[in-house]
Amino acid sequence: MNAKAVEDLYASLSTASGRAKVSDDPLTQEKALETMGSFLDEVPKHKPWSERADVKMLELPLGEIIRRTLQTAVDVINDITRILTDRHYMSELSFRRKLFYAFTAPERRLYMGIWLMLLAAFVYLIDSSA
Repeated sequence: MNAKAVEDLYASLSTASGRAKVSDDPLTQEKALETMGSFLDEVPKHKPWSERADVKMLELPLGEIIRRTLQTAVDVINDITRILTDRHYMSELSFRRKLFYAFTAPERRLYMGIWLMLLAAFVYLIDSSA
């Protein structure tokens, strides 16, 4: 796509005479729509942080880290309730493995580490106050 074509279209649509010319001529309208469409196709679309899985932790905003940490806690609780519901149908070994995996799944390790640090700080504060 030509950047000059986009600039020319913007300049012509910025003036009243340019808008009148585009509105009167169907060929110019079609060309303007093609230019706008090709421009929008080339502009990178912003994905929300919740849809980005391959982002480094240092690039995430604090709000997203908190959201993912809370979501990890909810996911762990859901997995544990599912495992406890099905524990009568599985062996002791598979029960322990699934329970262990609920806490140590690769996508949860970082956020479980945050939870463990918060738990350690909480226990430390309780112990130091006693």
